[in-house]
Amino acid sequence: MRPVLIDLPRFLLRDFQEADRSAFISYQHDPRYLHLYDFEPDDARRAENLFDLFLAWQGDEPRSNFQFGIFDRRNALLCGCAGLRKSTDNVAALGIELAPSEWGRFRLALDAAAALLEYGFGTLGLDTIIGDTSSGNNRVEKLARWFGARIVARRAGPEWMQARGWQEVEWALGREDWEKSGRRSRPFW
Repeated sequence: MRPVLIDLPRFLLRDFQEADRSAFISYQHDPRYLHLYDFEPDDARRAENLFDLFLAWQGDEPRSNFQFGIFDRRNALLCGCAGLRKSTDNVAALGIELAPSEWGRFRLALDAAAALLEYGFGTLGLDTIIGDTSSGNNRVEKLARWFGARIVARRAGPEWMQARGWQEVEWALGREDWEKSGRRSRPFW
């Protein structure tokens, strides 16, 4: 299967390549990142295994999981990753994370999310895109609402969320809501 490339004026979303491994591992081991997700600093294989999984997904036929690196066009810097994981033929979960050095670049997150939504609804023919986050990550919740998504559930979440007083927030965006939102007109591209 041909690698996927989503070309934006300022960024590229593309399938990971082996040459991207060290940059991915590096930001995954950043102490700020580890603290946010309550990962153990000495779990060196977690990020390696995750990267291996992203590479393996590219060979699946038919492909149902798409995890892309987000790369800055000016310097080819890995800014984070984003993906769609299909749970059925018509539904996929969207995930996006920025490297800690890129936290606060809301426009980058907007551009990457909008590109994934357009790819999911347009290229993959999805009817619904869902996602979840912690209530402590209000940037993602704000991003989902900006695109017209609705919060569909709040639940206790895993222990690390509960320990911080957070909940798990689940959202959903239907194709019609995306089309009506006015956000698909590529406001930032």
